[in-house]
Amino acid sequence: MSQEKVNKYKEQKANRKELMAQEKRKKARTRLIAIVISVVVLVGAVGAIGLTIRNEYKAYIDSLPSYSTTSFIVTDEAGVLNTDDAE
Repeated sequence: MSQEKVNKYKEQKANRKELMAQEKRKKARTRLIAIVISVVVLVGAVGAIGLTIRNEYKAYIDSLPSYSTTSFIVTDEAGVLNTDDAE
């Protein structure tokens, strides 16, 4: 081995503990970022699904007939109920 390679190896060996700690922190940081992004995507997906279900339910409720009114409206399509013409 050349002297340059020997010096490089000795330097790496002397700093191995620091280099391993840096790599470990980098992996942990990457893992943390991946988990945070996954949680955000999951929460967004669940929220979107919930919102869709809520909107579908509201549309269903709005489409049901309302029986709360007491008035009865008769449409006079033939014109037989018009009492103004009889006078």
